[in-house]
Amino acid sequence: MSYLHLPRLTFSGDFLSDVSTVNNDTQHYNNATFEPSFQLPGQNSSNGWWNPDGGATFGFQNCQVMQVTAEDGTIITDSSLDGVIGQIVTGGEGRNSGKMVDLDPDQQMVSALWGVTFRILNAQNELLLEGKIKPTSFRDLQLRQTNGGQPNGQPLGGTWTSVLDDVAWGEKAIESPFLQALRAKTHQNKISINLNAFGYYYVHADGRFSLGRILGSIGPWFESEPELFAPARRLYGIYKNGNVFAGSNFLLNEEQARLSIDLGSSFPVSDSIGTINFEANLYVAVSKNALAMDPSESDVMIPESELLIIGKVPYMKGVDWINGCSGIVDINNISIDIVAALENNQLILVAVNNDNQFLLVAREAIGGYVCRADNFVQRIDTRQAVTVDIYAYRFGKPMPNQGISLALEPATPDTPKENNNPPISATYGNNKPEDGLQFSSYCTTNNIGLAHLDILGNSIHSPRVYIDGQIYWIDYSIENIPADSAMPSVGKRPLPMNVIVNQNMSISVHLRDDFEIPEIPVWSDIAPVMIQFANLYPIMSKFFINFADPNAVVAKKEILKFAFTRDIHDPIYMPVTRDLSENKRLTILKWLDNPIIDNIDLSKAKDLGSSVAENVALESTSSVTTEQQQQLKTANKAKNGSSIRFPELTNLFEF
Repeated sequence: MSYLHLPRLTFSGDFLSDVSTVNNDTQHYNNATFEPSFQLPGQNSSNGWWNPDGGATFGFQNCQVMQVTAEDGTIITDSSLDGVIGQIVTGGEGRNSGKMVDLDPDQQMVSALWGVTFRILNAQNELLLEGKIKPTSFRDLQLRQTNGGQPNGQPLGGTWTSVLDDVAWGEKAIESPFLQALRAKTHQNKISINLNAFGYYYVHADGRFSLGRILGSIGPWFESEPELFAPARRLYGIYKNGNVFAGSNFLLNEEQARLSIDLGSSFPVSDSIGTINFEANLYVAVSKNALAMDPSESDVMIPESELLIIGKVPYMKGVDWINGCSGIVDINNISIDIVAALENNQLILVAVNNDNQFLLVAREAIGGYVCRADNFVQRIDTRQAVTVDIYAYRFGKPMPNQGISLALEPATPDTPKENNNPPISATYGNNKPEDGLQFSSYCTTNNIGLAHLDILGNSIHSPRVYIDGQIYWIDYSIENIPADSAMPSVGKRPLPMNVIVNQNMSISVHLRDDFEIPEIPVWSDIAPVMIQFANLYPIMSKFFINFADPNAVVAKKEILKFAFTRDIHDPIYMPVTRDLSENKRLTILKWLDNPIIDNIDLSKAKDLGSSVAENVALESTSSVTTEQQQQLKTANKAKNGSSIRFPELTNLFEF
């Protein structure tokens, strides 16, 4: 039952996310129009946003274990009762924990963690627990800060849910009753982990630039359950004044008569470190009748006669409560009547006003339906097939033999080029061509409520001209179930950054351009990609290598070959963005094995005639050996009959 099940550990602290922001703007991908100012900090397309020198680093900082909850529901915060309390939560040894990257500049709402190691160490720096977080993307992006994100600049928060793979238990783990219980309870030596992040600092203030707050929890993972989201029931926000309580997971354990609800992802906070200033008494309850109220900025009142009160949410104002328990509340010893009522009725969250009336804050979906894709973010090459797992639940129970409908979202329009002012390049739409992806419009769940969707990537050729590949969204829903206005919807693409967003009901796919590996690659074959790397990640040029300079690339070729041959899950993998197709990666490696520099002025190449261009290439290659010149001639003939082909700078990925 994932991180909400017991035994459970919670921790809190900071996270570092030193993301690069030059690549946030589609205008910056056009090599032909790239300007030096794009690598300088500042707003809008004429510069590189708030962190152009970012290195995509993600790591845990100042994090420690706050409490554990035993299988019987006992909460332990005293280190004398369990030595894991107060211990350090950190990342990989001797290096940053991992990377955080977007799927694409047109899909920045599913930022993913790659190559992140999670460790718990004692005060003597001895290992208690270590695991690798399976790559996972943001879910449940929602407004968290009631102060609008001041002074940090980002009011949104989001959730990463995953599992720890390759778990190693340190010798000292035996001294912690919690760790021993967790090891005995979890399956396949995996551990469920949940991270609620908020309060991120865009701005250089309070000494917290590129830091944010993180509330974490780990618990057992069970076989036949999803890995990248909690198989839990869901609450959806109704009272939208201040955009609070947008979405929460909860779990009913019938056998132990326990309700566990995660408010750490949705509880309103007044600042970037989690200060709670909510005033009302909060209760969880069962609605005796089906509720279908729409989200509203007006009060929605529920008569007490229509409620079965389960219990009060024991939150406390300030920062201690939410940072101690990560906002997770357990209500134990629920009555038999309440357990029975929750089997087929909606859970709701209500606040009591001054007149002792019950204000509806959040409610479960009509019918208790939850449908979510597990691996809902995909990177696909031409002719590559992937399988996405989609789970369907009703009131927390798997729905067998249930149909799931799927549809590609409509294409979004292109934005024409403006010649005089930014944007300086045309901006191209998404979800086209429509035949880029091949998938069925219908799939059916098995006996555990799991359906498999097979997606095939077809051949596409630079639909966005200067950005490799295309972004597609596939919407899905339970067949013949009416839409619920409280549940998240995908809306218009691209989604604005200042709204509550939830990718609960869509699959995001980055389909890469079709590309054929040259028989003998030369610099002009890989130059557009390498130049784009240099443009978008200036930190590389400043501190390691200028990717736009072929001689500099050759000088570092052994290091680059190491980086380009890492597994995609490795934090050292190049490129850190994970946006390079397999054939282009292999082409770069092939060139690094036999680097032929044709020294063509790419800014003028498209204006040169074939024969003139070939002569320029051969006559200006002082670094090319006689053998390589012959290889170059052979490569030219293989590419284009009897003359060399040059990439068009207005179409950077059509080789």
